[in-house]
Amino acid sequence: MHLRHHRWKDVSILSVTVLLIASSCAVKSGFVSDSTPAKQPSTILTESWRAYVSQFIQRDGRVIDLKGGGISTSEGQAYAMLRALWMGDRQTFDKTYRWALNNLNSGVRNDHLWAWKWGKTPQGHWQTLDKAFASDADQDAALALILAANVWNEPRYLSEARAVLKDLWDLGTKSLAGRRYLLAGDSLCQAQACKLNPSYCAPYAYRIFSQYDKGHNWAELVDSSYYLLDVVSGLTKTNLPADWILLDIRTGAIRLSNEKDSAFSYDAFRVFWRIGLDSRLFREVRAEKYLRRATHWIIQEWQKREKLPAVVSKDGKALANYESPEMLAGVLPALQSLKPEIAAAIEGRLQANFHCGIWYDRQSYYIQNWVWFGMALYQGYVVPFELSRHTSN
Repeated sequence: MHLRHHRWKDVSILSVTVLLIASSCAVKSGFVSDSTPAKQPSTILTESWRAYVSQFIQRDGRVIDLKGGGISTSEGQAYAMLRALWMGDRQTFDKTYRWALNNLNSGVRNDHLWAWKWGKTPQGHWQTLDKAFASDADQDAALALILAANVWNEPRYLSEARAVLKDLWDLGTKSLAGRRYLLAGDSLCQAQACKLNPSYCAPYAYRIFSQYDKGHNWAELVDSSYYLLDVVSGLTKTNLPADWILLDIRTGAIRLSNEKDSAFSYDAFRVFWRIGLDSRLFREVRAEKYLRRATHWIIQEWQKREKLPAVVSKDGKALANYESPEMLAGVLPALQSLKPEIAAAIEGRLQANFHCGIWYDRQSYYIQNWVWFGMALYQGYVVPFELSRHTSN
């Protein structure tokens, strides 16, 4: 089952921060946020990328999850492709993509999707550990290929993206009760329900897919994404999205699952970034409406305590006594126009914990990626997306 291995861990962010503050090589970006798109990446984005390549990416292109026992995931490879494209680093883009093709697809699956987990077996062999695909990684990879085709004028990337999209549509989407939904993968529909992940919903990507893959109606996923997020918000007292939800195969009804899955934590925060990007690129009215509703609890919590718990129950109870840097960065762009003073405070906190190209925990690839994504969107550096964006559907 595709469940992230580092869920609900009780890590002391403070202790990690204290260790890193001792380092003498802090980098400041000198960035002041405004609504004008940035044409070049800031110093902090550049230094972070260089440190990430050195710390987490092998020479052969394998992205290593150091906190997960050295495993590699389709998610990690796709994140690296997106960031490499974003930074204009074609060498890293090509080698991380090539490693994924050679190790997560070729000889592993009979389609163009990627097995989600690769690592060391109990017998000491390095190989695929779970052949199931995770749709967020495949859609991120397809998007990276489309963007790369435009940035580097390489038609081959676009052809390969279309092959991924065909299989993602056929194997990773399902039509129920008049709506087509993105499935989380090919192993999470069991008995009478499919387990879905709201943070996989990426309407900005579906709009771009629709421009380059005319054979499928990706606009259906734009609509179902907003429908699903609105329904899920109505199921929690906080209006926050849940990490995982259940979709009834018989009726199409959406419901929460157990306490752990219904929490707002390490998966769900990505909803804010993805919807924030759709708002920024396409001026989607539904995005602005959703963000205004879903950030209400976050704004109130910050105003009371000037911090956000890393795990929040559906009833609004803190289920962790530490903060999640990646969550702070994920909600950062969403707060930029709604509560700029809170966004500025969060940005300052993230900046204060950036040392030698690393945010907070030197072993956490997840933190490095999502703080980078959050900062890039907050700073308005979305040039690759602008190059591939056509008029919204």
